[in-house]
Amino acid sequence: MAANPPIYDQLVQEHGDVVKEARDAAHQTQRQAENVLDWSGLRPPPPRDERR
Repeated sequence: MAANPPIYDQLVQEHGDVVKEARDAAHQTQRQAENVLDWSGLRPPPPRDERR
């Protein structure tokens, strides 16, 4: 059994691999979001006793 149906291969030749491009863009967006939303460098606030 072929990995991709013949119509898919023909469409990729004509229009490019849109599915791969969308998957790549989604992975890049996910990596960017993980970097932007990385809160690991923040320190927790001091205990209430030390705030005064």
